[in-house]
Amino acid sequence: MPATSTDTRPNGNASLTEEAAVTAQTIDLATDQKPHLPQPAKADRRNSFDAIRMFAAFCVFYSHELGMAGYLEPPLGPLGITLSSTGLYIFFGLSGYLVALSLARDPRILRFSAARLLRIYPAWIVNMLFCVVLGSVVTSLSQMDFWSDAQTHSFLVHDLPIVTTPTQFQLPGVLADARWPVINGSIWTVKYELLCYALLLVLHRLTPLRLLGRPAVPAIAAALFAGAYIHHISTTPNPDPAVFFSRYNSFNLLRFFMTFLAGATYAASEPLTERVRLIFLLVPAGLITFGPSPAFGRAGIILLLTLSVIELGKTRWLYSRTYRRIGDLSYGTFLYAYPIQNLVTTRLFDGHNFHLVVALSAAGTLACALMSWRLVEQPALSVLRRLDRSTPQLAGAGEAI
Repeated sequence: MPATSTDTRPNGNASLTEEAAVTAQTIDLATDQKPHLPQPAKADRRNSFDAIRMFAAFCVFYSHELGMAGYLEPPLGPLGITLSSTGLYIFFGLSGYLVALSLARDPRILRFSAARLLRIYPAWIVNMLFCVVLGSVVTSLSQMDFWSDAQTHSFLVHDLPIVTTPTQFQLPGVLADARWPVINGSIWTVKYELLCYALLLVLHRLTPLRLLGRPAVPAIAAALFAGAYIHHISTTPNPDPAVFFSRYNSFNLLRFFMTFLAGATYAASEPLTERVRLIFLLVPAGLITFGPSPAFGRAGIILLLTLSVIELGKTRWLYSRTYRRIGDLSYGTFLYAYPIQNLVTTRLFDGHNFHLVVALSAAGTLACALMSWRLVEQPALSVLRRLDRSTPQLAGAGEAI
């Protein structure tokens, strides 16, 4: 999932809060929809966001590995939040924060939309083709039967656009003997990520000074979604698994919108004073401590997790110069982990070699993620920079993608 926003941020030595301060002071769009924007201060790339995104991707990876091997996944704490859900909340929270900062640095809607589409779709399309080709290799059907099967065609028709439903997870005769006979079970969250981008654009148009320094609109929206989420999980059972993963449903919409907008509100409040930071932390702490039902505590934990990982991401504690040179592998890890680990687990797991299967699956996943970054994602992002140079309407003040 995406989360997944996997933004790359511009070079420079200014901190994120310094960048926010400069942008808030220099960009006033209340009266001019297409101003000449001064060049804002650049964000410090020596932060921990890349490492946290990889951690989130491997939360999802390890959670799925447990299920594929037939092990029960222990919940994290008494409220039953799973490791995979934790990874998704981290993805959506960081995405809300970083994408909102990107939009604030360059509020041109065309450029923002182009950046988001180039970040998500090229790697997604290649992954869909990878799944089909892999499926054709491991299917129990003949090649003619596989390629002529309506399920193969509908997999591409339903999944390539991302936002169309039902999301399809199976291919004919592929991994039919697996505990979960699915070629890629992680892809269902990306459609919600795209909806979050659309929601942010709507809020962006409603905010007089375009987000930075004006957190009221995203904060109100986040509070409304949090209230709706608390009410929903208090009164409504989760949908059937077939609907939960393949179709849009209120449970997923509410929890992902809430988490994404919490991150966006934090970004819109930059630069944060100590008082504002304390207020942000007291809100989820109050829900956890004084909420009249477990639903309040659950929402509070999600929000506290979001704010905590953003604060950690702004530090250099987990920064790695080596990983920065390699590239951002989190999106590729998210996309390729499931088909690789499901194949490896189905073929090699004997009930006793779980850690070996995990290691082999991780190695294969990282290799595919690296190729995805070098051959697909990074070149796709360079297209936006070329568009900036050739199309003035797309060019803006910042480089953040």
